[in-house]
Amino acid sequence: MIRRESEDGWILVAQHDHALLSFRIMSFWGNEKFSKIVPEEEVMTAVREHDCGWRKKDSSPDLNPRNGFPRSFTEMRTEEQFRIWSDCFESRAESRPYAAALIALHFSRFNEKNIARDPADPSALALREKIGEFVFENLAVSADGDLNGGLPLDVRANLRLLQVGDVISLALCHGWRSLAIDDVPVNYAGDSVDVTLASRDGLNYSISPNPFSGDFLSFELAGARLGRKSFDGREELAAAFSAAPVETLGFTIRAGGEG
Repeated sequence: MIRRESEDGWILVAQHDHALLSFRIMSFWGNEKFSKIVPEEEVMTAVREHDCGWRKKDSSPDLNPRNGFPRSFTEMRTEEQFRIWSDCFESRAESRPYAAALIALHFSRFNEKNIARDPADPSALALREKIGEFVFENLAVSADGDLNGGLPLDVRANLRLLQVGDVISLALCHGWRSLAIDDVPVNYAGDSVDVTLASRDGLNYSISPNPFSGDFLSFELAGARLGRKSFDGREELAAAFSAAPVETLGFTIRAGGEG
C-alpha cells in the first residue's frame, strides 16, 4: 500500500493501481529525442504488471505497530516482501517470459540493497539465486546480481524504462515535490540523460527534458481516504478502510517550466 499524507489523515493507493498509473504514463513514451519502447508489448506488460503480486495484500491494509499508521509497502516484513516480489514475476513467466524477467530484475535491485545491509541474510541470498536462475531461464542471460555490466544493452535499457515509469508514478502517488532521475535511456545504443520532475502542489508536475509524445499529459488515480493518521489496532484500521470514501486525485505532467 502507498500512503499519501493528506490534511487530516492518509490517502491509501494500492500498489497495483500505482503500476497501472505507471503504465498509462509510459504509454506516452517516445518523441523525436527519445526512442520508442521496443519490444513495446513485452516491456509495457512488465510496467503494467510489476506489482500484481500485491493485490491480495492491499485488499486489507496492515498496521505498523510502531506508530499506528497503515503500513506502507516500504515497511513490510522482509519475508513477506520476498514472497510478494516472487509472485509478481513468477505469475507472468509462462505467458510473458521477457516481461517476467524484467520484473524479476526490477526486484533484484531492491534485494541487492537488502544484501548490502546484511550480506549474510539467508532469505535475500536465496532470492538472489532464485532471480538469477529465473532471468537465465527466461532471457538466457546471466544477472549475477549485476544489473549494470551483466545484462545486454537492450535489456538494461528496458529495465531502466520500467524503473523510470515506476518512480514517476511513485512521485505522483506520494505527492513528492521534486525528483531527479538519472540514467534515463534516450535510445538503445546506450545513450542516456538525467530527467527532473518538479511540482509546487504534488499534483501538477513539470518534466525536463520531456521524454513523452505530448507536451501536456493528465491522469487520474483513485485511493481510499482515511480521516485520521493513527489507529489503535488492526480491526479499527480495517473498519475505517472498509468505510473509507474514494478520493480521486488528478495529475498533470507538462514539458519544462514550473509544475
